[in-house]
Amino acid sequence: MRDLDLAALPAEETSPARYGGRVAWLGLGAMGTPMVQNVIRRGFEVTVYNRSARDADLGPARRAQTPAGAVEGAKSVHLMVSDGPAVRELLFGSFGAVEGLAPGTIVVNHSTIGVDETKQLALELADRQVEFVDAPVLGSVQPAQAGQLVIVAGGSEAALREVTPVLAAIGRKLYHLGPVGSGAAMKLLVNAYLGLVVEAAGECMAAADKSGLGRAAFLDVLAETGMWSLLLAGKRGMWLADEFPASFALKHMTKDLRLAATWYAQQSVPAPATLAAHAAYLEAQAHGLADDDMAAVARSLRQAAGVNAG
Repeated sequence: MRDLDLAALPAEETSPARYGGRVAWLGLGAMGTPMVQNVIRRGFEVTVYNRSARDADLGPARRAQTPAGAVEGAKSVHLMVSDGPAVRELLFGSFGAVEGLAPGTIVVNHSTIGVDETKQLALELADRQVEFVDAPVLGSVQPAQAGQLVIVAGGSEAALREVTPVLAAIGRKLYHLGPVGSGAAMKLLVNAYLGLVVEAAGECMAAADKSGLGRAAFLDVLAETGMWSLLLAGKRGMWLADEFPASFALKHMTKDLRLAATWYAQQSVPAPATLAAHAAYLEAQAHGLADDDMAAVARSLRQAAGVNAG
């Protein structure tokens, strides 16, 4: 495994001159926009495309009308979208990127998708002499804005070396975990753990509220133990206020837990907790919380326990 501290790399190794080409960026959502803004601020020549109109300050970046138009002449193409079908649409759909990709281009997927989806995309692009790197990111909107994401990657060492200057603009740490699919697998492991922790906290708060102890008291006590974490601290205000502006949308966690459970099953790994957590997020999504932060699973659990909001 290659563990690279991107923030410590010499400036000459991460400069646009060292990269020597244009960057195409597909996907301007809550994560994609701050990520590409950091790439632009570093001085890279960038062309962007988004499937819907998006009002964002992208400085000198050029906006393309189609994915194919965005990738023409690019050295690397970076995707940051919601799921596997969205990645496939951008690459192989109408006016898709494959129509403009030249042999030798490197496609870097930062989106969270399945391991099998990742490997299949790599095979299809290899037929066109295009190399695929899966490089999903760990962190939410605030680290994305600060260029402090952690990148977990699968693919060839040579391809990663070529795109390291771009990755250094968006992240502080790069883990090269092995061949294509390794980054996708690690991202699912991390997100499954994240989903389990947040769902478990929601169960405990529902019980605390129903018993009369109160979720505020539970969180106060938990904060004084070794089980406390930056994750819980970050969600604490949402839970206490019962307001959930999305940093990591609940619908995305629901998708990630499904993908993780599928991958576990393919390896004959038991996943009782992951499956139970997935069911809880599905229930929350059915209650209209899909676009709220994933921490809103606590509200759904509280409602199931017959506890009123407040």
